[in-house]
Amino acid sequence: MIRNIQLNHAGKYTCAVQTKVDSVSIATDVVVRGPPGPPLDCQVTEMTETTASLSWKPGLDNHSPIFSYIIQARTPFSLGWQTVTTVIEQLRGKQLSATVTDLSPWVDYEFRVLATNSVGTGEPSKPSKKTRTKEMLPRVTPARVSGGGGGRSELVITWEPVPEEMQSGPGFGYVVAFRPLGAQGWMQAAVTSPDASRYVFKNESIPPFSPYEVKVGVYNNKGEGPFSPNITIYSAEEEPSRAPVRLRARSVSASEVEVIWKPLAWSNSRRRILGYELLYWGEKEKQDAASVVRTGGNKTSVLIRDLEGSSTYYISLRAYNSAGVGPQSSVVNVTTKKPRKEST
Repeated sequence: MIRNIQLNHAGKYTCAVQTKVDSVSIATDVVVRGPPGPPLDCQVTEMTETTASLSWKPGLDNHSPIFSYIIQARTPFSLGWQTVTTVIEQLRGKQLSATVTDLSPWVDYEFRVLATNSVGTGEPSKPSKKTRTKEMLPRVTPARVSGGGGGRSELVITWEPVPEEMQSGPGFGYVVAFRPLGAQGWMQAAVTSPDASRYVFKNESIPPFSPYEVKVGVYNNKGEGPFSPNITIYSAEEEPSRAPVRLRARSVSASEVEVIWKPLAWSNSRRRILGYELLYWGEKEKQDAASVVRTGGNKTSVLIRDLEGSSTYYISLRAYNSAGVGPQSSVVNVTTKKPRKEST
């Protein structure tokens, strides 16, 4: 019995039996079958924009015929070797070949081949030399095109940059197109950095908070690729122009104060109100060091907590939106209640 048999245990074995009166022996060849050895001489014979033609030579079959080959590829952007195709060997030739499809243009690839027989899949071949697919027009548009906000008289357009492996060639950049909603012609601007993620168009003639139709396209040295779908964004709005009114404050406890105000008009054609900023500071503090509580939405009250008892606080309020904050309201003051004495 040969335990844990290995391929190198194959060969001619002789069994002999001897008694006091006679002896007998017999020889036999022991064949050990195993997964195939690594294929040889894996190389790229031709490369197009999206395909690679490969050739290799079969390695040892280890006494079990090879019936298929697995082709794996990797790039500088992949996490490791990935199977790209399986080839069924129908002709037992000395030189084998296959074509790998659906590759990314202008990307360096390495390939290796693994053989399979009825016992299992063997070790991979040595990798081929790194070979780059040819460049072509870009096919992938930026994701998550959006925008809005920014400073006065600005149109801010943002997007998610196209990964390097999807740029299809050198000289990659973006074409930003925009127009007022309902207009006919497009204004365009080229952004030459492949890592760029925003473009800001600034012009004093841009009306505040006006709808614009935008799209972002791509290009490289081969020419222009497709544009993203059209979306609608808004130019920068103006800061709130009015201060909140009827600001009132009342002490709820030794550590809490409730502040109430009359809300401003929620929006108009030039600006919105996204919420309010409440500023409060103690009588021994300066207004520049005021604490800030920010509310979202059209709230009309807020509870300030963690104050000191029997202390006077000054409070002011202002509205805000994406352009900034508006003017402050008049200042009101309130004194927190006296703390309760702990019972003994």
